[in-house]
Amino acid sequence: MSRHSHFAPYGDDEAAGNIFFPVLVTDQNTFSNVNRNETSLMSCCSRERTMELARSTKNVDGMLHDFEEEPPTAEMLRQRKRKSLPQRILERIFPPGSMLSSAFTLGSSTLGGGILGLPSAFNMTGYILSIILLVVVVILTVFSLWLLARAADVSGKRTYEDVMKVLMGRFPACMVAILMCGFCIGGGVGYIISIGNLLTPVFENPGVPHFLTTKPGNRLITSIIWLVFILPLCLPKQIDSLRHTSLLGCICIFFFAICIIIDACQYTSEHGFRSELEMFGTGNHAIEGLGMVMFACLVQINAFEVYYEMSHPSPRRMVRDSVIAMSGSGLLYILVGFFGYMRFGKAVTDSILLMYQPGESVLFAIAYVGIVFKVCVAFALHQLPMRDGIYHLIGWDVYLIPWWQNAVFCTFLSFVLLLAGLFVPNINIVFGLVGAFCGGFIGYIFPSLMFMYSGDFTLKKKGFLLYFSTYFLMLAGCVAAVFGTGASVYGVAA
Repeated sequence: MSRHSHFAPYGDDEAAGNIFFPVLVTDQNTFSNVNRNETSLMSCCSRERTMELARSTKNVDGMLHDFEEEPPTAEMLRQRKRKSLPQRILERIFPPGSMLSSAFTLGSSTLGGGILGLPSAFNMTGYILSIILLVVVVILTVFSLWLLARAADVSGKRTYEDVMKVLMGRFPACMVAILMCGFCIGGGVGYIISIGNLLTPVFENPGVPHFLTTKPGNRLITSIIWLVFILPLCLPKQIDSLRHTSLLGCICIFFFAICIIIDACQYTSEHGFRSELEMFGTGNHAIEGLGMVMFACLVQINAFEVYYEMSHPSPRRMVRDSVIAMSGSGLLYILVGFFGYMRFGKAVTDSILLMYQPGESVLFAIAYVGIVFKVCVAFALHQLPMRDGIYHLIGWDVYLIPWWQNAVFCTFLSFVLLLAGLFVPNINIVFGLVGAFCGGFIGYIFPSLMFMYSGDFTLKKKGFLLYFSTYFLMLAGCVAAVFGTGASVYGVAA
C-alpha cells in the first residue's frame, strides 16, 4: 500500500507564494482491494507525515523547500516562471550564482559612495601611504571573506547574525545586528548625501530655476530620485536579484574613473604636477583617512547572502570571486584617489563630486548620471544586511514572511535613511565614523572570532601562517576601531 503512495510536491497555489500542505496522491485501483481500517490508518500516518513536512519546510519565493535536509541552493531560489527573451539572454550570459554574478555583486557592494571620498582620504593620509593602506585592506578583506565562508559551512546558517549566534551565542549575535544596522545606516545616509552633492554643481548652471539652487530644492529633487530609482531596488528579498544592476553600476564607476584620469592628465600637462601633494600624511588627519579607506573596502556585510546564492558555494569559490571583485575595486580606488588628489590637491576635503562642473563637459555629464545610478544600487545593497539584522532582532525570517510585508518594512527603512541623509552636512563625517568603528568589527574582528570558535583552532592543527594571520586580522580590526574612531570623532569636534 505504501509503495503506491507518494506526495505531490507542489500544487497550483505555489505561484501565489502560500505555505500549503503537500497533497497525498494514491493509486485509485488499490482502494478496491483494501478495507476501510487500512485506509484510515494510512490517512492518519500520512497526516502526521504531512505535518512534519510542513513544520520543516519554508516557502521561498513561491517554492517549497525542506530546510531540515539541506539549505536551498541558488537554483532552488530562482523563480521558475517563463521569462522574456532579453531576460533569458542575460541569464545565459550572466546566470544567477555564477562567478561573474558573485564577483560583480561583491564589487558593487564595495564600489559605492566610498570611492567618492577617497581623493579626500589621499589628501589626509598621503598618496603613498593611502596606496599601501588600500593594498593591505584589500588583502585582509579577501582573507576575512574566506574565514566567513568557513564559518558559514561549520554553522550551516545563512546570515551574519545567525552564524554568530550558533558559534558564539545570542549576545554577540545581537551585537552584530546592532553594528550591522549602524554601518548600513551610515552607508545609506552617505549615499543620500552623495546624490545631493551630485545635484549641487548641476543646479549652479545659469538658467536653472532659483528654487533648485537652494537647499530645499536640492532636497526635493533628491527625494524624487529616491522615490523613482532607489525605492524599487530596496524591495527584493534576494541580493542576486540586483546582479544586472550591479554589473551596470560597476561599469558606471569605471567610466567615472576614466573621466577623472583624463581630466587630471589634461590639468597636469598644462599646469604641471602640484607641489603641495604629500606622500605620507601625519597627525590626526592621517589616521582619519583610515576609516574612509576601510569603509570603501567593506564588503563583508553582503558576504553570506552572496555565498549562499552561489551555484556551488565553497570557501575556495568565495576566495576566487572575492579576489576578482576586490582586485578590480582596489585598482579603481587607487586610480580615483590618486588622480583626484593630483588634480585638486589640498582643495579636495569632501566628496570629489563637488569639485567638478558637469555642465562644462559632456563626459562628466554622462558620468554624473552613471554615478547617480550606481549610488542607487549601492544604497539598496546596504539596506539588505540592515534589514536582515533588524529581522534577526525581532525574530522574522525574510524567506518566510510575505513579499508585501518585506516591501512595507523596507520602504519604511529606506524613508528613514532618506530623512537622515537630507540633513547630515558632510559625507566624510559619516564614512569616517561608521567605516572605522563598525567596519573594524564587522570586517575584521568578528570574522576572526568566528573562525576561532569554529573548532580545532590550535597552532598544531591550523598551521603557523593561518593561526597568526587570524590573530593579525583581529588586531588590525582593533586598531582600526579604536584609533580610526578616535580620529574621526576628534575631526568632527575640531
